Amino acid sequence: MRDCAKIKWYRWTAAALALALAGLGDALADFKVTEMQPRFVEQSLVLTGNLELALNAKVEEALAKGIPLEVVIEVKLYRERRFLWDRKIADWTLHRRIQYHALTGQYLVNTIEPEAESGDSLLTLQEALKQLGALNGVALKLEEPAAPDAVHSVDLRVSLDIEALPTPLRPVAYTSFTWHLNSGWSTWKVAP
Repeated sequence: MRDCAKIKWYRWTAAALALALAGLGDALADFKVTEMQPRFVEQSLVLTGNLELALNAKVEEALAKGIPLEVVIEVKLYRERRFLWDRKIADWTLHRRIQYHALTGQYLVNTIEPEAESGDSLLTLQEALKQLGALNGVALKLEEPAAPDAVHSVDLRVSLDIEALPTPLRPVAYTSFTWHLNSGWSTWKVAP
């Protein structure tokens, strides 16, 4: 009798695990920082590089239905120290948005403050995601000048901002792995 209960328990556990792994199949799309070339120019940190922004089927479907998606790019500048932990010099948060307009059949990509630029209209989702992930000489102002003889590094992470989604969609996004698109932190040395 006990063996029968164990077998049922194992079957239920295996079924639950299979369903969870099937749900993760959609979540395999993710964000990546593929290349980054940070450098100092005058009183600014300038970022040039590419972010690979892959959407899964659920997120892509929401975008196709007109729900705007906001991407958050977090940047932290550190001065490396030999015997202590690295000193954080500055940090910035950049926001970019992508939205599909069914009437025109185009994707709109624009940046949101503090690096306000004009938006672009693109015909395909691939072009729009490439434009959204392009960091072409983004200048971030420094409060204090960087020490010329020190070694600096930049930590960078890009993620989908769930808080920027429409209110009825947020509970679904918080409880589903398919909406948790995140590159994780990556570290890049600042060119002298």
